[in-house]
Amino acid sequence: MARRRGKRMPRGPGGRPTTEVLQREAAFAAIRRLYCEVLPVWRVCRRGFCRRHQCCGGDRRECLKRAWPLTPPAVQEAAFAQVVAGGPRRLPPATHLEWALRRFPASNFVH
Repeated sequence: MARRRGKRMPRGPGGRPTTEVLQREAAFAAIRRLYCEVLPVWRVCRRGFCRRHQCCGGDRRECLKRAWPLTPPAVQEAAFAQVVAGGPRRLPPATHLEWALRRFPASNFVH
């Protein structure tokens, strides 16, 4: 029986992912961290660690995928505004790509 593989990254010469792809994935990971800081995704998490410490401590992609549809639209818009501003700690974007991706709606990458 063949094993199913996840989504594959585009490969450059030498079989490694290109730097653009790696930078994009790093920017999305930083944005997911900001959304997990802004939204109480720990409330719908299956892990006891997250509920006990009241913060996301696991796979942020899965937490956001589970919590985003349960979040009211008004709260989603407020979270989007906070993420554009840098979250509760007002963190500046690490790269220009992250700055640009913060301004896209979250529905583009939380699914």
